[in-house]
Amino acid sequence: MSERKPKVIVGLSGGVDSSVALIRLKEQGYDVEAMYMRNWDSAVNNDVMGNPDLMDDVCPQERDYQDAKKVAEQLGIKLHRVDFILELCICIFFIRISKKSYSKS
Repeated sequence: MSERKPKVIVGLSGGVDSSVALIRLKEQGYDVEAMYMRNWDSAVNNDVMGNPDLMDDVCPQERDYQDAKKVAEQLGIKLHRVDFILELCICIFFIRISKKSYSKS
């Protein structure tokens, strides 16, 4: 009897690299799940329907999520959509504050 491999969570963008990583890990017997990181709030930023300046009718983040969802469904892998909007904003805020405080000296 073969040893059971651990669960692995893979960041899935819907692109080729992360999709191939999922396939390879699944082929090697890992218990694989995927995670899509949501880093932008299109509702708050008023671009849910895309960017009118780019003649795009869907927010690129939403298109990426749909790609990731399709890959996960095709591979039979559970996809988690995780919201990192607040963490990203806090990180950027503190970086800007830090740079401003150092540049004044």
